[in-house]
Formats: sequence, C-alpha cells, structure tokens
Amino acid sequence: MKIFLLEDDYLLNKAIAQYLTAKGFVVSSFYNGSEALNAIADDFSVMILDIDIPDINGILVLEAIRNLYPTKPIIMISATIDIDIISKAYEKGCNDYMKKPFDIRELELKIRTFTQTAVNSIMIITGLEYIIAEQRLLYHSQEIGLTPKEKKLLHILVENKGRTVSVELIEHAIWGLNGDAIHLRQLVARLRKKLPENTIQNRTGSGYCIL
Repeated sequence: MKIFLLEDDYLLNKAIAQYLTAKGFVVSSFYNGSEALNAIADDFSVMILDIDIPDINGILVLEAIRNLYPTKPIIMISATIDIDIISKAYEKGCNDYMKKPFDIRELELKIRTFTQTAVNSIMIITGLEYIIAEQRLLYHSQEIGLTPKEKKLLHILVENKGRTVSVELIEHAIWGLNGDAIHLRQLVARLRKKLPENTIQNRTGSGYCIL
C-alpha cells in the first residue's frame, strides 16, 4: 500500500516515513510543492499533505490531486490554528486534518480506516468492472489487457466518473510536461478499441469522460 507524504520538515518527514514503512506501507516522501505536483499518481492509497511548505503550498497541491482523483483519501497536517486556513482545506476536499504535534500512531489509524473503507471496484457499465486497487479491467469476468498508460488514463476517467476531465489534466498526469494533444488522442483511440462502444465520451474543447 503506497502512501504519498508531503512534509518540508526533514526530521518529521523521516519519522513518519520510517514509522509507516515499519508498519508495512510503502512511503514516497516529498519536501516541496513542485516536487510533489510532479509526482502525483493514481497508485497512492492515501495522500498526506502539510499545508505550510516551500514553493507551492499544500492547499494548491490538494486542489491538483482533487481535480484528478475526487475520491482519493487526503489527510492534511499543519501546526496552524487559523480556522480560515483549516476551513479552506476542507472546502478544497481534504478528508481529515491533524494538528501538529500529533501521535504518529493516530495517523496510522486514520490511514488504515481510509484504506479499509475504500471502494474495491466500480461497475463502469453493465458487465464492465474496474478493480481499483489492482487496476484491472474485467468484461463479463474476463480480464482486458491494458498497457501502463492505458491503465493511467482509465483510472483517471473512472475516478471522475460522470465528470469531464480536461485534456491538460490528463496529459500532466500521464506524461508530465512532455504530453501533447496528439499523444492523448492516440492513447484514447487505443483504449476505446478495448472497451464497449461509447464507453469513453469526448467533450469537444473540454476533455473526456465516462458517464
């Protein structure tokens, strides 16, 4: 189970990472907002974000994650007592907030609660099921083989089921700064060939969605 940890305090970051690693988690640590934004991916089970960090603050990182993954569990951590900042974190979509200093054991409990209550699978359309944790796609119980990029694209669209995901967001999530509209159109075309007709909808000038 992978944990995304954004915390600029080196000692606290290491303490959290070492504790969670000892408990069986795989932790990816980041120390500034830019680094964290470039590492956002769909294979993290829980995201832990400090608010007051260098470069790009945790609220903006929270917004970027929430735009791509509306259901991803996000825990904010901060020493702030400013209720306006805390309220903004909840408004932007965080699931929980922990005020520093906190007991790392409590953080572990919250992480386990989120992962235990997470939805295991989503029925995209009749007969087409997506297993979230394993990123497997089944059609009438038969697995459909997907490339790594096809899995990323499908995961983003499934996470945003019923909403249009912009071309820019998808490109950044899959290719980082190296994506372009042509690559994305080619990827969408390849994935569509593996899915029932009209599973992926094109919203001209906006992006793509699964209804």
